[in-house]
Amino acid sequence: MLAIKSVAGPSSYVTGGFTVAFGEFEKVTKAVAFCDRSQILEANDTVYGLRVSVSENIVTIIVRTASTVGAGPNAWSQLAATTDLSARTFTVIAEVE
Repeated sequence: MLAIKSVAGPSSYVTGGFTVAFGEFEKVTKAVAFCDRSQILEANDTVYGLRVSVSENIVTIIVRTASTVGAGPNAWSQLAATTDLSARTFTVIAEVE
């Protein structure tokens, strides 16, 4: 069965990501996450990606960034702690049991 949840991003991002709970289900087996904008912070010369991990019925979303400036290769890193993502909506589609 599939379940979908949308949540506002955190007002102060914490290293290690933020969680979305599927408490009405026992287990999440797979999940994908999307943000309401491809340019999460509308920053120039930066791309964003989401990484998810699953534990029981909790999905953790980690926001990653990479600069497009310079000769590269440009490494991905986690979004800076305390970044405000509260104006963004994150949607998780999960396969649940």
